[in-house]
Amino acid sequence: MTSTLRNILVVLLVLACEPLFAQQDKPQLPNVLIIGDSVYQQHARGVLTELKNQATVQFANWPKFVLPNSASAVEDIDSLLGLKDVAGNDVPAEKRPSWDLIHFNVGLGDLVYCVPNIKSHRILSFDYGGVIRTDAKQYEQNLETLVRLLRQKASGAKIVWASTTPIRHSRENVFKKGTEIAYNQIAERVMRKHGVPINDMYNYVISFMDMDKPAGHGVDPFFFDRKPIHEPIHKYIIQELGLDAASND
Repeated sequence: MTSTLRNILVVLLVLACEPLFAQQDKPQLPNVLIIGDSVYQQHARGVLTELKNQATVQFANWPKFVLPNSASAVEDIDSLLGLKDVAGNDVPAEKRPSWDLIHFNVGLGDLVYCVPNIKSHRILSFDYGGVIRTDAKQYEQNLETLVRLLRQKASGAKIVWASTTPIRHSRENVFKKGTEIAYNQIAERVMRKHGVPINDMYNYVISFMDMDKPAGHGVDPFFFDRKPIHEPIHKYIIQELGLDAASND
């Protein structure tokens, strides 16, 4: 495995395994959970800062060595929602978090090309026989299940889907430019079917990202030309929770 491929795997796995973070809990503030891959890990801190006096913002803690994608979100939903601890044990009912809003996305981890016919996540260029991690039919089924589980296990929370961000050409050919478009269409169909609001992260990011620029730092599509992408997340949280957009005192 080349150093670049190792970098991609590090971005997919290590950042997703960092401890869940939040500002100090304030009982009167609504609780917001952000579920996503390293794209959201990197930029959720901006949301946390902007909403520090209006909401308690947390990033979901993926189990160690788990690749964030639609299948693992379904499998590990209890861990993501804080119903199980890092050891996989049930959290006592009185200590479980109560979420007011869940902002979620899975997609890039479904679109990475991997070694076929194995359960582990071994990234492999499509030039050498790599196959897309999750086919379109399975992705749709996973999202259907994920929406159902979120509403079942966090029944008091509003849920908001975020569309998957754009994919540029990958230097190592482990992502294929444009594959996210069809998967975003699948996700939109599922979310509209179930009345889930959609935060259009795709069009926000593509409005400033040079799609003809070669993938940067060997870990694209997780690198956005050093531009923050948290603003739409911040705005959607404000909108869905009815917070004061001008207040951060």
